[in-house]
Amino acid sequence: MIEHAARAALSLGCFVGIGSILMVLGTPEDSAARVVSIVALLLGAGIVAASAAVLWLGIRRRDRCTAMPHPIDDEVVQPKEEE
Repeated sequence: MIEHAARAALSLGCFVGIGSILMVLGTPEDSAARVVSIVALLLGAGIVAASAAVLWLGIRRRDRCTAMPHPIDDEVVQPKEEE
């Protein structure tokens, strides 16, 4: 569930970042539109970094969980009854 949300956030961050890069290139210097575009670029980069970190941590956790043996997999030994 978290991975799906992180992937959606990654897509959103890429969309915002690429759009703001195009806006920065298309706006004149010393204008309010350029300032807003730069703020959007920083916001998009932050979203991409945060969602990439969440995905990376999820992959590490999944790899760690699959590397460890499951505690229920231990063999059950029945005690012998005395006669």
